[in-house]
Amino acid sequence: MIFLHFIFAAALNAAATDGLAPALSTSAIVPTFVTVAPSLHDYERFADGGPDANWYIGFNNAWIVKLPPAPAGDFAHAFIGAKLGRAKTRPVPGKPWLRETIPGKVYAGISATPAWTSEQSFFLAETRDIPAEADPQARVDGVGAGEWFWAEVPLSLVSQTAPNYLIVWSPTNYFTKASSAPILAASELETGGGETRAWLNRSVQGVPPRARGASLETPLNTLAPAIAIKLVPPGPDEPAVSVADFAVARAGKRLVVRFSAAGEDVGEAWVEASRDQLEWQRASRIQRRPPFMFSLPAEKAPAGSFLRGAARDISGAVGLSDGYMIPYAPR
Repeated sequence: MIFLHFIFAAALNAAATDGLAPALSTSAIVPTFVTVAPSLHDYERFADGGPDANWYIGFNNAWIVKLPPAPAGDFAHAFIGAKLGRAKTRPVPGKPWLRETIPGKVYAGISATPAWTSEQSFFLAETRDIPAEADPQARVDGVGAGEWFWAEVPLSLVSQTAPNYLIVWSPTNYFTKASSAPILAASELETGGGETRAWLNRSVQGVPPRARGASLETPLNTLAPAIAIKLVPPGPDEPAVSVADFAVARAGKRLVVRFSAAGEDVGEAWVEASRDQLEWQRASRIQRRPPFMFSLPAEKAPAGSFLRGAARDISGAVGLSDGYMIPYAPR
């Protein structure tokens, strides 16, 4: 049996008292996570629906957590991530009965101190990939619960001897309130007089704090932002993810693409398009559960271009299908 182990601050404090070293994942695929809450699935507030409590990720709104030193272990990759949801939409100009996602980006950073340079900052997600917020008066595509997004970072940035400070913010200057910006998930903290491990900074202007003196602005003692570290062990020699059974069919003005993905803990799949099979771009939304079926507008893959399926597992390993050329219509 494979056990997924979550490392969190409370456990490390207990370890110091009980003399127990934090355990690592025993799988070659399943990562070790460093979080404030007991697990990734304990972050259920705000990003899934209901009141958002102004927990937006903004140009002027940065969320910070202090995570314990990462456990010592043999790791091949490191990621930082956040659980995001409720991307906002607006009427399409000239077609008010249709809605489009308000474009914007979310970034995350990691540092051994509460100050972050550009080299410690990483792109995390675009709003077009974040689940959208429902509108009771209009149809909105892509509505769903909040999801975790991850950005790979150099292993050298994750400290095993000092605390790790993580931050999430947006460089999009339009994101200055909850009505336009995506929402960050949160978890309730057990009450008590313990050390503060989370803060909100409302003085940023599209970049994280560069100096540590004023970065930890407003302490959060009852809620923890959904920000985490993922540490991936060296993978197996054989490909971790395989994509097969790729098929394309026409349905009116759309193309229906489907494929299967095999591997351990496959969590994301999408379709890529190319004109020359040298440069590929994602042509579909990301799907997080099978069956992996995609309905694409014909202009996403004109005749003579190529499509392929892609899937990624929890460790970040990606599998790809062979390219498929969209045939020309018979004369």
